[in-house]
Amino acid sequence: MQAVKRASTIDLGALTEAVNLQEAIDRFRATRSGLPAALLEKRAKDVVRGSTPARARVIDAEQHCQLGMRLLEKGKFAVAVTALRRATDLDPTNASLQHTLGRALLRAGDLTGAIDSLRLAITLADGFASAHHDLALALATTGQHREALESCRRAVGLAPQLAEGHRLLSELLEGVGEFNEAAECSKRAAACTSDTVAAKADLVRACVLQGELEEAEIQLKEAITFYPNSAELHKTLGDVLAKRGRFDEAIEACDRALAANPLYSPAHLTIVRIRKCTEADRPRLMRMLSSLRESGVDDAKRLFLHFAIGKLLDDLGEYREAMRHYDMANSIRRRNARFDREGLAETVDRLINRYTAAFFAGNQRFGLIDQTPLLIVGMPRSGTTLVEQILSSHPEIVAGEELFFWSNRASFRGIAEATALSPDAGRKLAAEYISWLRRIGPSAARVTDKQTFNFQQLGLIHLLLPNSRIIHCRRHPIDTCLSMYFTYFKGRMPFVADKADLAFAYRQYARIMTHWRNVLPPDRFLEIDYETLVSDRDALTRQLIAFCGLDWHDMCLQPERNTRTVTTASLWQARQPVFSSSVERWRRYEPWVGELRTLLATPPTANSHSRPES
Repeated sequence: MQAVKRASTIDLGALTEAVNLQEAIDRFRATRSGLPAALLEKRAKDVVRGSTPARARVIDAEQHCQLGMRLLEKGKFAVAVTALRRATDLDPTNASLQHTLGRALLRAGDLTGAIDSLRLAITLADGFASAHHDLALALATTGQHREALESCRRAVGLAPQLAEGHRLLSELLEGVGEFNEAAECSKRAAACTSDTVAAKADLVRACVLQGELEEAEIQLKEAITFYPNSAELHKTLGDVLAKRGRFDEAIEACDRALAANPLYSPAHLTIVRIRKCTEADRPRLMRMLSSLRESGVDDAKRLFLHFAIGKLLDDLGEYREAMRHYDMANSIRRRNARFDREGLAETVDRLINRYTAAFFAGNQRFGLIDQTPLLIVGMPRSGTTLVEQILSSHPEIVAGEELFFWSNRASFRGIAEATALSPDAGRKLAAEYISWLRRIGPSAARVTDKQTFNFQQLGLIHLLLPNSRIIHCRRHPIDTCLSMYFTYFKGRMPFVADKADLAFAYRQYARIMTHWRNVLPPDRFLEIDYETLVSDRDALTRQLIAFCGLDWHDMCLQPERNTRTVTTASLWQARQPVFSSSVERWRRYEPWVGELRTLLATPPTANSHSRPES
């Protein structure tokens, strides 16, 4: 709130000319829908004249603001927002009040209202760095990442010492795969708050973003000697150790985080995700259930707790209760999700209509000939990490994990459907991608790209890199969707928190994969089923290596011995012997799968060109 208190009201200047007054009124009308025009006009005139009623309203507004801030600190969001709305109604041209209201709405979960108030605060005072930061946070929470990046860059441009601005910008850049720039932002955040726990965490985050896990571990252990009671540092150490495959040490680090702060709920989730829980974990279950009853546990903490409790109960075979907690976790996750069903269906339509066999045949001049790319696609939780673990066990294949190259490039107008590409520009784009892969595996015969959602970009990829090999991972539809529903994802997938939305998104995925199967050459497009990989791993693994055009290597049958760093949600499973317990897992939850049951009539990539009903 210090930033709010420091902010001043907008300087309207000496509005002595009628045209200036009218411009101010029109600006407020345009940016604050629903604000009575008469109030705006009277307020602007009163400010100019310095009338007594205007001064009284300003004092009254400040009193309501102070009341709202006190209520906000006590967690009484609804009445706090009411008080702050009254303050802004009394003094609508006060940028500081609009910002305070926007922050309150953000904390209360009213993201639409928060965005409106924060945008109005910025209209009133564009140099208001903290308002730009908070707007970026609200936009990111609603999935408007491009706009969020713009707002956050504006915030740190206005206030280079705004540490939280650099941190948020780092997170936003990480979300679109710009890891090096994200790391630099973390370093700048650390420089703003040197010699603090936050600064140490920022420097460690920079190491992790750049893949320097050994250095991150060293820095964390050093920082913990100075801040032994920091739950954040202990938990971050746990995450780093887990990524390095040292699960017992990771659990010990997370338990130290909980000893420092019993309500640091992300540590619980890390612990249960990197082990198979047993009856010996009942005390941990009781601790988590007890934490849910604590008054200081907000929805952000509850989200972690419900996912962690659901995972533990699933391991114990208590499926009804597990689903109840997964449902509660997703009810929190769903509040800020905005899934555009019609938009997704229209995107699939456009891609299918654009990338036909005739289109590929008539545009071969676009292609850059290179066999390095090995793309692994499919819905998340369909076995893509296991396939990458198997393939990267081969000495001539390097794992690239989830690259964001194509999703970022396709976000620019005219790229996804190649409507704004010349052959020269297309080959330049392809060469840029190959350069990315070469940085990952300079001498590798193949480099994997396990960005699952590249399945939307396969037309563009095949057009520009026709020798790319594409492996499509399939799994039972309900198993796939339930696994997504049960998983906490750091990145945003707006359809994942609702079973009906999941079913809709799956059918769109099935629709476009059927199209790719029909138009891509079979020697460049291989489909494998998770269930077959588990039941006949030897034969299918040999088929995978042959598809890659490489000689057989026995290490591919021992993926659990692959020591590469794994950072996805499957980091624990990737280091275990291949097991079959996840096959037909959905049957344990059959009474509660809801709308996902409609997928029983949909094989993994059924031929269904008609749109599913909304």
